[in-house]
Amino acid sequence: MAKSGPGRVWRLPEASLRRRASPANPRLAPASAAPWPQAIRACAVAPGGAINIVRRLGGGPAAGVRDNGGGLVQIQRRHVLFLAGFDPIDLPSQHRRFGREAAKFAGTWSIAADVSNVEPADTEAGERWRLHLQGPDWSTRTTYEPLDWHDVIENELARPQVTLLWGGVVAFIDFLVSGTAARYFAATWRYGLFFLVPFLNVLLFALVGLAAGGAVVRAAGMAGGAAIVLALIVAAVVFAGLMQWPGRRWRVAQALADWIFARDHMLGRRPDFDARLDRFADRLVARARRADCDELLVVGHSLGATLAVEVIARALSRDPDLASHGPALCLLTVGATIPKLALHPAAARLRASLQQVAAHPSIAWTEYQARRDAISFYRFDPVALKPFVDNVPGKKPHIMLVGLKAMLAPETYRRYKFRHMRLHYQFVMGNERRAAYDYFMLVGGPAPFAHLSQLPNGALDAFGEDGACRVRPAHEAVAPGRART
Repeated sequence: MAKSGPGRVWRLPEASLRRRASPANPRLAPASAAPWPQAIRACAVAPGGAINIVRRLGGGPAAGVRDNGGGLVQIQRRHVLFLAGFDPIDLPSQHRRFGREAAKFAGTWSIAADVSNVEPADTEAGERWRLHLQGPDWSTRTTYEPLDWHDVIENELARPQVTLLWGGVVAFIDFLVSGTAARYFAATWRYGLFFLVPFLNVLLFALVGLAAGGAVVRAAGMAGGAAIVLALIVAAVVFAGLMQWPGRRWRVAQALADWIFARDHMLGRRPDFDARLDRFADRLVARARRADCDELLVVGHSLGATLAVEVIARALSRDPDLASHGPALCLLTVGATIPKLALHPAAARLRASLQQVAAHPSIAWTEYQARRDAISFYRFDPVALKPFVDNVPGKKPHIMLVGLKAMLAPETYRRYKFRHMRLHYQFVMGNERRAAYDYFMLVGGPAPFAHLSQLPNGALDAFGEDGACRVRPAHEAVAPGRART
């Protein structure tokens, strides 16, 4: 794999990308052997011709399509706006990870991938890079633009430890007394435990520190006021040390800062960050009005899913017809923690934004959820704020339940099985095995998001063993009543 330039261009050797899946290469598990998915086969013989992806949703044989005698249009140009969660990953680091994972993805699907250098920000967009994917019968070009806010996170983490601890205690009491923590456990017990763990870690460190202080005092045979002072000093030193190790490895300070920031933002106490989201919304509106791509996809991961909804809602306030003209506007939320704030009684502003985006007829919104992702909500509707049972036509988001285990090689999954943060990030990484959910197929593949994200078997239905796309361009559409050869 060749790399060049300060931003690194990841070019994958053609021979390594054209490998065919075989028993000898289990990392390239074969795609579904099933014929064309039911939706496509049904449309191929429907009166009036096949279906065509259109800008507006609703009507037609399936959500996001209508019968116009054409064919399923392949996406050629896509613009992605990505919002990360509460993790201080700067843009160069995101770019390196993206290139590394794109290479993994390309090998899995036997296609070619090229990730460009990071392009500087200008009046039209922020810093971004290009993704060019080439399959046997398709080619796409994607502009990937992170809506970067890692500097905000770094500032939160730079707070004095005493401030973090006090703010964490306040946040913990608020989420507990308001009944929000109990709602977490009612929604999904794994997320309830995720909420408790950092605060339990702090309590554990404090108890260990006090025990160490008491042990030192007893060993010294001290008593009275001097003994208390010495015990407290030892306890403070031990506590500070534990916050460094294993605290850093366990991300204790980061978790406290996350809860503090999320609560402040929910309560409207961060006008500086509101201004940042307004600028993101302006960029979304400008990109939609340029109409220089086929699809405009907003992606939110973890806490970024909540922010993605807010950005779209603010953009709709600026231009109510934003999603009805120009490129198709789509929303992808993965590893999402939207109910983290939406379940709080004080989150009225967020719940209004959720309703606004979900009710818009021209926005395709799909959320992927995985049971093994303990840092998100599984089988839970982030808009209705109720357990998810089944998808209802016209009701958003469309929720897809997927397995992280299916995306990784068996040995990789065994290695990461109890590394919850690593599994949480699999949603925005390349798969080692072909699976229904594939991040790079969603953000860079030729199948329209509104179609691909609702196929029962996702990418396995849409792509063949050799990486060929089963979503045919309009000029190759099968005429009504004719069999595909």
